[in-house]
Amino acid sequence: MPEFPVFKGNCPANVAKDAKYTVRSGKTGPVVALSYNTRDDERWYMATENHPELVAMVNAVKGSQGAAPNGSFYINEYSQVIVPVVGSAAYYFAGIYKKRLRFEFEGKTLSGEPRDWDGKPIMPGDDWMGPHPGIPYVLAAGGSDVYYESTPRPNVRKKLKLSKTLDRPTAAKVAGMICKYKGQAGGRFYVNEFRSIFAPVQEGYDWRYIYIGELDLSNWFPEHAYEINNPVVAAEQNALPNPNFRRAVDQPRTESGAIDDPLLDILLEDEEDDEQ
Repeated sequence: MPEFPVFKGNCPANVAKDAKYTVRSGKTGPVVALSYNTRDDERWYMATENHPELVAMVNAVKGSQGAAPNGSFYINEYSQVIVPVVGSAAYYFAGIYKKRLRFEFEGKTLSGEPRDWDGKPIMPGDDWMGPHPGIPYVLAAGGSDVYYESTPRPNVRKKLKLSKTLDRPTAAKVAGMICKYKGQAGGRFYVNEFRSIFAPVQEGYDWRYIYIGELDLSNWFPEHAYEINNPVVAAEQNALPNPNFRRAVDQPRTESGAIDDPLLDILLEDEEDDEQ
């Protein structure tokens, strides 16, 4: 059984249901699923069967910890797959996954790229039309620093500031880009696997997401490097619970690999709480 290291970087916690990816049971095997809350108060359910290696990576972690397969996971700005496990406060590093996730819904394509639903590029300050999964960071009040919090050991919370990781001038420059759209009050923003930065902003009683820009990793928190003894093939062999997993051809799909019947079993499972 492969062994997976505990992830020591920024681990999302207490995020909304549509701010995470999920492995779910599809009609022919596990799928990568996404829910998406619109500004019109609709919730869209999407799934793709086009990422069996990613499914295998996530379920290999679950199996290594004695947990049931499927559940939530995250991909950070370094393409690192981060997996929480039910019954554990730890998040585990499943490996690197660079194949980009794209979902189709009613003729629209949703991905973490800075594009609208028709595939046209968007600019900083425009509405963020993409999915909401991302790694949460915080713009400090005053708009001169960025930080996140971790739990290095039980009963301890640690704040990691960009100004201490790099230097104050660099941190202020990065924070200034975010502050331009987020405001001096600061608050949470997200970075996804495309290095797209987006954030919720309040307008009266409502909230909307805006696109802030692309993250420059050379002026950011460093990557946490890990070594694991689970090549993708080994992970896949350990993680396929359904002998019909490979029968993607039996399921109607779009050209991008999205399943043509996106609800699948998601509606039935959505009311059940995901881990973490």
